[in-house]
Amino acid sequence: MIIFFYGDNNFKAKQKINELKTKFFQEIDPNEHSFNVLDGAAIDLNEISQTVNTGSLFTKKRLTLIENIFNNKKPNFLEELLDYLQKNNLAKSDDVLAIYEPKIKNQKGKVVKVSPNGEKDSPLNLKEKKIFEFLNQQKFVQEFKPLTPAELADWIKSEVKKRGGSIKPSAVLELINYSNNDLWQINNEIEKLVNYKGAAEITDIDIEKICSLAIADNIFALTDALGNKNKPLALKILENQYHLDVADEYLLAMLLRQFKIILQLKVALNNGENPGKFGLALGLHPYVAQKSAGQTKYFDLAQLKKIISELTDLDYLNKTGQTDFKTGLNLLIAKM
Repeated sequence: MIIFFYGDNNFKAKQKINELKTKFFQEIDPNEHSFNVLDGAAIDLNEISQTVNTGSLFTKKRLTLIENIFNNKKPNFLEELLDYLQKNNLAKSDDVLAIYEPKIKNQKGKVVKVSPNGEKDSPLNLKEKKIFEFLNQQKFVQEFKPLTPAELADWIKSEVKKRGGSIKPSAVLELINYSNNDLWQINNEIEKLVNYKGAAEITDIDIEKICSLAIADNIFALTDALGNKNKPLALKILENQYHLDVADEYLLAMLLRQFKIILQLKVALNNGENPGKFGLALGLHPYVAQKSAGQTKYFDLAQLKKIISELTDLDYLNKTGQTDFKTGLNLLIAKM
């Protein structure tokens, strides 16, 4: 069986993948011996074949997850993978091959490749089109799109309710405004709000009190320290975040988001655009746009793209259990 997930709503996609894994572990593989994650950007066909075709000694099925195949730079990789999937008839296999591609999305009826650096999205090339069309014809396909404002508001209400809380409609809008539509951040804020209020209704005042821009200020301070090449201060700020029990995934998501904002504003400035107006177009809080525009002076485009790439790699390695988050981030900062 082939399952194909794609789209740039990383939070919802990861939720679905976790549901798939949980179901597989509960029903098929309670000891978690028959699950593998492969980095599609770095693997070759031989590694895929060895993993998928190796029968499990412990279960009747195997679950293999491959992410980011469209980032693979090997010249013939996508052609070879498509040929392998078709010839081995994996769509009818008892084993499960799940492919998640976060860099592909539907845009006005056309499938495009998402630029990781705030640049213009690009159309698929011929090789990418062929394998996308094949995967998109599978029985189990799901695209994860960014939520519309109405969908986001409904999602917030649902998540608060799931955790035993309730929230005023005006507070929902306030939370969206504070979090700039970032589902990772909103999820983290909901957890804090419900823990703070219990069963009592969450109000606008609670959003202002609990979801202040303090975490954003810490991220600004960290990026300022990195821009000034003050590594000891950067590591100290990072250590303070650990002491505040900020979740690893949340901290990494905020760092990635901040450097992407700086990159987008840097591109806008280079093109002669007004960063304030561009920030509004991106849906940024004015305070975030102003602070981020000031940080563009610390980095050139090449540096920003390199940092984003390294943070993205760290995110993958952390989520697949291939590295310790704190060690990996400290090493990354030490190299900057």
